[in-house]
Amino acid sequence: MENEAFDNTIDDQTAPRVSVPLMEVKDVTVRFGGITALDGVTFDVNAGEICGLIGPNGAGKTTLFNCISRVYNCDEGDILVLGQSLLSKGRHEIAKCGVGRTFQNLALFKTLSVRENIMLGGHSTISTGFLSSALRLKRVTEEERSLSERADMLITYLGLEAVADAPVSELTFATLKRVEMARALAFKPKLLLLDEPAGGLNHHEVDHLRQLISDVRETLHTTVLLVEHHLNLVMDVSDRVVAIDFGRVIADGTPEDVRNHPDVIRAYLGE
Repeated sequence: MENEAFDNTIDDQTAPRVSVPLMEVKDVTVRFGGITALDGVTFDVNAGEICGLIGPNGAGKTTLFNCISRVYNCDEGDILVLGQSLLSKGRHEIAKCGVGRTFQNLALFKTLSVRENIMLGGHSTISTGFLSSALRLKRVTEEERSLSERADMLITYLGLEAVADAPVSELTFATLKRVEMARALAFKPKLLLLDEPAGGLNHHEVDHLRQLISDVRETLHTTVLLVEHHLNLVMDVSDRVVAIDFGRVIADGTPEDVRNHPDVIRAYLGE
């Protein structure tokens, strides 16, 4: 039986939009020495939604992403995915909890091809060990075949066919962003963390990204938590927006409500 995590079937039906928390951030506090980077941050990300996370520079957005992906530890609070705490997990275990992440600086191997980078993104959830791989057991070959099929599907889905076998060092920055997203989607995560995906892109490329984020939710049925400084992109693509400032949640609601919230306006424009 093929590993469900690598099922490459794309369902044409719209992802269900039910208000069931996929991820729960509960009173998360993080301190660096005498500085409180996150101060009791609490919000949910519902299954099937695109949730935007905004705030001025230094608000704590990347710190929160690093807590979710277990780069940083929390001093207080908890983070749960499908009711399971992530805080006891190591970085290498987060993918098996259903969480994928892109990085601002891209987590790609420059000497490897697009296809190889995408396949590496899925290897963290393969259940077979070194001995099984060395013996080429049937389960191993099935998992590898399923992962290869998933990579091929993502290459087509993200329009990377022409560069599939090219080293990523030869690609434009905008194309690298798509490869990075494909890498994060390789194991079919339930929750995709997008860390400033529009950074360094021009207007046309941001428009393409806007459609791509919507498609990932609609077609691949992946819930998205988006951190981005490009406010128009966040407001256009998100179902809900959470705003933080000085490590605290200052607004949580529809894009229009958050855009017009006095505390959000004050955070971006000052008194």
